[in-house]
Amino acid sequence: MEITQKILDDLNVEQSETENKTNLDQLGGIEELAKNLQINISTGLTNEQVIELRNKFGNNQFPVSPLDSYLSLLIGALSDTTLLILIAAASVSLVLGIITEGAEHGWIEGGAIFIAVFLVSNISAANDYSKQLQFRALEKTSAED
Repeated sequence: MEITQKILDDLNVEQSETENKTNLDQLGGIEELAKNLQINISTGLTNEQVIELRNKFGNNQFPVSPLDSYLSLLIGALSDTTLLILIAAASVSLVLGIITEGAEHGWIEGGAIFIAVFLVSNISAANDYSKQLQFRALEKTSAED
């Protein structure tokens, strides 16, 4: 039986241990898989076999996880319950301030709350984005080791 990338991928589905085991059993178990890949379980792979299998299936490494965009992180930060309450309070304060004190001075309190929400959400999104970049650098360093 010709072992393809699809067959190998079906043996390693994340969070599907029983499905993976079933797929392996359908191939005839570990021994049959090793036989089809021309691998000696006792001695392992030769350097030539490693090169051949890498050419056929690619390197044995995790795919690079995509970074979340700054906009999605900002939207996530703005979804925080406390910030949503502050946005509602700022809106009410802005409307009441303009009605009671006029447009010239009534916007100040509500506007200040909006500015605070803007700053907090952007700082939170920037911190999360920075953490993603640091984690990506750590993954790269780890992969090189």
